[in-house]
Amino acid sequence: MTDEDQSPINALPDEVLLYVFRTMSATEFVAILPLVCERWSRIIASDSCTLKRIGMHHANAIAAVEFFYFRDDSERSQMFHWPPDDYGRLLLRPSAAARVGYANAFYLCARYAEICGHVAALIISSGLSVYATDGYTYVDRLTTLVLHGVRVGEQDQYTLAELGTVYCNVLDVVYVKCSLAPRFDLKFLYAGFGRLRRFRTDHNAVGVRFLGDLLNAHRHTLETVVLCYCTVTGDRWIDVLSERLRGRTVNRLTMHSAYFTDRCVNRFLTSADLVLPDDRSNVVIDGNLGRISFSIDIDPLR
Repeated sequence: MTDEDQSPINALPDEVLLYVFRTMSATEFVAILPLVCERWSRIIASDSCTLKRIGMHHANAIAAVEFFYFRDDSERSQMFHWPPDDYGRLLLRPSAAARVGYANAFYLCARYAEICGHVAALIISSGLSVYATDGYTYVDRLTTLVLHGVRVGEQDQYTLAELGTVYCNVLDVVYVKCSLAPRFDLKFLYAGFGRLRRFRTDHNAVGVRFLGDLLNAHRHTLETVVLCYCTVTGDRWIDVLSERLRGRTVNRLTMHSAYFTDRCVNRFLTSADLVLPDDRSNVVIDGNLGRISFSIDIDPLR
């Protein structure tokens, strides 16, 4: 009998131990407690209910990884539409003490693949140059990838493409408060995600070529595009959207541009190429500081 088996806490039933474990931080729950003994590892691995509520954050701190809880099962899906500041608040919640070194996290995740295999959301807020994707190739349930506050350099283009290859089951990709190098090829923001369902980018200029490539590359999978706080550059935007969205039921699209005018937006919304909801109450056209923004929704291709 091991010392762990003889300890008073191990006299408790599994369900009581699990209740205690759930009061710990997500990083302790995933990366620390399973190391104590085989019984604790087994109990945690069996708790799929809790594990499905855990996300992973590659922290701003150098070579640090932490895990966090979603408040409920629906929050992971809702995070696609969170306001930018909500991501900042989420990432400030974990304490530095709850972080583990990247090398240790890689070892723990590799050893406890059954546990970390439940992780369905990953937030990256570090430079991509230090992000080793090979450490998480087995996370086959990962469906949501968020880049928050990352300065993406020209040298990071291929790392983004690699992420799309490693996390081949990702459905939702979100870029929040990221900055891009002037010569960055925008196609790398979405390339490689073969099952991409929803795409969102904030605070970046988006050219009509990028918009056209995005809508064309994932024509049979893409359901929602959110260009929130994005400025669309180029005066062919209406032609690109009309062509690429032809035959698709439009439910959600959010953008603004100095090239938008009330007349052009209304012409786009009445295009025969588009299938718009009968209820137009969700269409918002707003003029602000000389720029017109409009919002509608996008459903899957019919």
